[in-house]
Amino acid sequence: MRKELNLSIVLLIFLCSLRIEAQMNKIWETGEIFKAPESVVYDQKRGALYVSNYTRKMRDGLSYGDCSVSKVDKNGEIIDFNWIPNLTSPTGLYLFKDRLYIVERFGIVEYDLNQDKITSKYSIGHASLLNDVTVDKDSTIYVTDSYEKTIYRIKNGEVSKWMDTLAISYPNGIEYDEGKLIIGVNGDNCLKSVDIKTREIHTIAFLGEGLIDGIKKCRDGYLVSLYYGILLHVKHNGTVTQLMNTKEQNIPCADFEYIENEKMVIIPTLWNNKLYGYKYVPE
Repeated sequence: MRKELNLSIVLLIFLCSLRIEAQMNKIWETGEIFKAPESVVYDQKRGALYVSNYTRKMRDGLSYGDCSVSKVDKNGEIIDFNWIPNLTSPTGLYLFKDRLYIVERFGIVEYDLNQDKITSKYSIGHASLLNDVTVDKDSTIYVTDSYEKTIYRIKNGEVSKWMDTLAISYPNGIEYDEGKLIIGVNGDNCLKSVDIKTREIHTIAFLGEGLIDGIKKCRDGYLVSLYYGILLHVKHNGTVTQLMNTKEQNIPCADFEYIENEKMVIIPTLWNNKLYGYKYVPE
């Protein structure tokens, strides 16, 4: 009887793992056509993906200003590789009210999609590694510094060090959500929320070993990537579910995009130089 019970438990676990894996189905992948794609966002109005080509200088022998953001369609086909040229190792991207915010090594570039040109640049001095960016409902910009314990804020054109505390050490991904900033804190491998008004910090979940990278709102929580190839769903109550693991295949998962109405996840792989498109059907 005990043996039959144990077999039943093993079968149940196996079936549950199949159900979880079935949520993520690869529908396309590009060739190695990008230059260290770090972040991707989707512009529903224009039906295009925007991809930052990080192309770190020390790896590729390039000069500052030799990188770009590419424009791509929903099937991963290049529309314009050097769509926004003359950037310096761009990482995080965020789209808000027809403006694309791009993290460069020295600050933030604001690109007006209606005018099809750069309209503002914000310099952030003394930063170590500016990485990801988000924008709140009042158009205030927040930027993580992933080598420090710092969140910078750009409000009404003014740059300030908004938060500097060990509780958010080595922050990477950042996402605005209804008065809070959701932050991937690699100092203790936790997903945390920070109240914008009170600056109170709350731990949502411990995510285990791995470098927390991208964060996107999804249903009753968030999709979160661990760079070496893991995608998680984290509920507001702290429940963590693994959706995908491509670590053994050496396929990283950097700052991805979730297109809710298309039920798609678009994954940039940084040094693998590819984009992957997955169909994601939440439970």
